Amino acid sequence: MTGLGQHKLEYETVGPFVTHVHVHHKDGSNKFAARPVRKGVRWIRPMMLNKEDQAKYVVCTKQINYWVAVCFMIGASLFAAPGFLPDSLAAYFNATFFCGSIFFTSAGYLQFVESINKDITNPDLFRTEHCHWIRAAWRPKNLGYLSCAVQFVGTVLFNVNCSSVFFPLTILQQNVITWGSGMLGSICFLVSCLFAWMEIFRDPAVHPVTSVEWWIVWVNIAGSVAFQIASAICFYLPKTGAIYAPEESSFYLTLGAVCFFIGAFLLRVEDIADSRKFIGGEYQQ
Repeated sequence: MTGLGQHKLEYETVGPFVTHVHVHHKDGSNKFAARPVRKGVRWIRPMMLNKEDQAKYVVCTKQINYWVAVCFMIGASLFAAPGFLPDSLAAYFNATFFCGSIFFTSAGYLQFVESINKDITNPDLFRTEHCHWIRAAWRPKNLGYLSCAVQFVGTVLFNVNCSSVFFPLTILQQNVITWGSGMLGSICFLVSCLFAWMEIFRDPAVHPVTSVEWWIVWVNIAGSVAFQIASAICFYLPKTGAIYAPEESSFYLTLGAVCFFIGAFLLRVEDIADSRKFIGGEYQQ
């Protein structure tokens, strides 16, 4: 248990990772789960602020989650679009994928920053007076942080994958740089999903099938699996330089992108529903 002035913090863990925090105070206690706090849909409001300032703080912390969702939706749309467009526009597909990777990386970095600043393992979260953003830190006990950090690395690798096609490369270089970065990026997405699942799988508030959080995690798992399949069969044949299975790879890439779009859209659904509860006064602290 950690001291915090008149308050005490007690943590619940899965192995070495913190999943919940109990805030004990003179009027009782509050329990917070790591993921909802990280995503800005359940708030630990700084304890020294009055209710009006707390409300302003909450609005500020929700802004970054909004842009995470929007950037992921745009990026996923750009990755999915070529799968629905005619082959006559194929000359524009690589540029479309590259633009999508930029939005993915932007969303990944914003989510990484979010995981640092909304980390329930950090006692400073309870006493900060201003909504400001630390841009880099090490939070190894927070599964959400690890998930976001690995995902961000994966998005950067997809930047390499999508940009490398614009440079003249040998077949070996294509397999090492283009195919290799796509494979590693997809692996990062799968590892990120594992951390995200570990963050919620013991949370009694997350109910299979009926909870939005459950769908967000599992839709992203499905998208990551599809991306992994697409990357695995997208290597270049040594003799001809042709892609091994272009149609199948395109199908799974499109499927994965659609899953990621749904996951990002559900972030907005979750956030909007929670905002209505806040406006309606259902959250009192």
